[in-house]
Amino acid sequence: LEGNYRPDPFIVDASGIPLFNENPSTTDMLENIKKLNEDTKQESNVFADLWSDSLLSAMTSNAFLTSALANVTISSSFGDDHLGKGMEMIVKLIATREVRKVDRDFFFISMNGWDAHKLLDNNLNRNLETFDKALESFVTELRLMGVWENITILQTSEFGRTLEANSVRGTDHGWGGNYMMMGGSVRGRQIVGKYPEFLNSNAPEILDRGRVLPTTSWDVILSAIAEWTGVPPEALSDVCPNLDNFPKSDWFDVRNLFHTV
Repeated sequence: LEGNYRPDPFIVDASGIPLFNENPSTTDMLENIKKLNEDTKQESNVFADLWSDSLLSAMTSNAFLTSALANVTISSSFGDDHLGKGMEMIVKLIATREVRKVDRDFFFISMNGWDAHKLLDNNLNRNLETFDKALESFVTELRLMGVWENITILQTSEFGRTLEANSVRGTDHGWGGNYMMMGGSVRGRQIVGKYPEFLNSNAPEILDRGRVLPTTSWDVILSAIAEWTGVPPEALSDVCPNLDNFPKSDWFDVRNLFHTV
């Protein structure tokens, strides 16, 4: 990607940015910390200097991001659950993109509670309602901001589920699974990758109790998104180092996944 400015990755709580040393024991605590860590002497070593530089950089970023988020207002209501508050925070971070001087962002957010070894229907109904509400507010706000066409959401899980239910109306750990991608520029209403011809043991991809063998690698999926964000085709193997381990016939054509490239 073009450009020399590469901001460091950071972790943001769903409730916002925790201030560094929010309640100092003395009024000049922060200034003393800065003075102490800026004091490089001849006998200083490279490890101490690196630690001090990292601390000062974190303090600066903390104060900067806190100030930037304080100036953001949104119109949509996201609710008080973990996913809703987290997606609200992502919207606020997107709103600060110009202040942060970035033109691309990658956000990661998780939602627990899908490991339904029993009563799968009840679990899905509850979780999908929570997910739908957060997603609706997320999309609505991004459309109001005029950036929905520049957004891609990829829903993933670390493992799939068995197709066959267990004795308590749940499902157990599987391997392959279905994942969803959505966004303002995504060509939706299609299934890509290899889908089993049969959803039972007659399909070579399905083993005991409906455990599905994965047929599409993460590198294939993520490389298409990387190309959409501007990574040139010749550099995709640098971004997704396992990509060349899979035949090019299995790769996704970015033009088939997105309206704009």
